[in-house]
Amino acid sequence: MMKKFFFSMMLAAISLTSFAQQGGGQRREFKPEDQATRRANQVKEAAKTTDEQYQKVYDLFLKQAQESQAKMKEAQEKGERPRFDREEMQKQREATNAALKEILTEEQFAAYEKAQQERMQRGGRGGQGGRGQGGGRQRPGGGSNNAQDI
Repeated sequence: MMKKFFFSMMLAAISLTSFAQQGGGQRREFKPEDQATRRANQVKEAAKTTDEQYQKVYDLFLKQAQESQAKMKEAQEKGERPRFDREEMQKQREATNAALKEILTEEQFAAYEKAQQERMQRGGRGGQGGRGQGGGRQRPGGGSNNAQDI
């Protein structure tokens, strides 16, 4: 029995190692179109948008994703890490919400906001493609990933 368990654990470790190596340590390519589609689909699902509204939402998110990609490339070309300023991100979020209010009806926007709050509470991705507040991954004992807790 113990040999089977040990063998199973070894097999799992080898599988995980080979899976991790397949990526070659490279990051997944960032495609603005994919991000815009994912985010527009979230709005569509939450707010039940029309096709015309969906296209406007998609265009908004595509423009933002392209701008974000340009900033990241610029930083990489300078040999720097991209900086994400909290205030700048908050302004971007407010601008996005203002644009969505122009596209969606009041009821649709309220439904979208409610879905965003629920997503943040679940610890999933928040409104701008980032983690929700306090939505980091939990360690298997229920603790957080804060350095203080480790």
